[in-house]
Amino acid sequence: MPRRSEAQAPRSRKRPDIESVYQSGASFSLFYPERLPDKPVQRIVVPGAIPRWPQLRLDPELRKQLRKVPLDACYERNIAYRTHPVATTIKLEEGLSTGFREEQAAQVWRVSSPSYTESLVARLYDPLYYNNLSTDRFAGIERSVAIYNEAYKHLKSLEGSHVPALRGIFVAEISVGFPKPRYIYCVLSDYAPGTDMRRLFKEHDPDGKKTCDHHKAALIDCAARLLYDFFPLTIYPHDMYTRNVVMDIPDTPSLENFCDVEGCPWRNKIHIDLEFPRSQPEHQYAPKAKMIDLDILRFMEPKAWMLDISYCRSWIVKLWNAAWISSECLCGHTGDSEVETA
Repeated sequence: MPRRSEAQAPRSRKRPDIESVYQSGASFSLFYPERLPDKPVQRIVVPGAIPRWPQLRLDPELRKQLRKVPLDACYERNIAYRTHPVATTIKLEEGLSTGFREEQAAQVWRVSSPSYTESLVARLYDPLYYNNLSTDRFAGIERSVAIYNEAYKHLKSLEGSHVPALRGIFVAEISVGFPKPRYIYCVLSDYAPGTDMRRLFKEHDPDGKKTCDHHKAALIDCAARLLYDFFPLTIYPHDMYTRNVVMDIPDTPSLENFCDVEGCPWRNKIHIDLEFPRSQPEHQYAPKAKMIDLDILRFMEPKAWMLDISYCRSWIVKLWNAAWISSECLCGHTGDSEVETA
């Protein structure tokens, strides 16, 4: 889009505080995009190795513009959308953490919409509030949205069970506090009830000394089973850390004890079944989890040795590298793994 001339409008040097734009109760209209980003292209460094995403270096001229007139830079790169009809509206309810990538990631909110009865999650990719000046944020957003679009083509059979169901990729109109509306990508999906694994342990067993080894193994196994089902669909979940794995544990404890360790926080909350596959029907208190952040996953044909639950378990152990994980907690279910960590 051509740059606006000085005669058309004053240069926009300031941006509103993020809290004044994204706050509980704020509402945004969502439109259908004219087109979605092209399929993302990975970089193969070594044939057969884990693919990588190319670096998105920031052009010096764009860096200068983002420093001096960031709002103008964003207006010039508004996302094209179909003006009619409005797809739906969303109302922000609760801000959700995106972890260590918050300065270069979407605004993530639990939202409601008149078009859906369920609670939803909106990922609002607003380049104005990205604070990283070493990476091309606009290209990064295009790639993140393209990854979501491509990932859900692969994950169709696992929507709702392994990942939240996708409701659509839209363009959100952001107008309050700005001289004219801005248009950004919004990925809308179902809200995954529960607590992420990082917070779960922080709240119930921060040093991992209360949880018995069998329950540690059950928690690792729960995530490993997600991985086991991702690999055949050519999904390599590079960012499957504890902050991105949400576990839904029943509120009402079971009358049955699932381990013999007094004080284990999961004693009557998480059923232990390390047999593979699990017995059917699945136990009511079997641990259930979803991966909630797909922004930087990768796509690759699995190697034969990746399609083994022992490999998946050891992959999770190595990736998480948590203080509460010990070699004993795998209860003999081990395997060699190669994991690329962030």
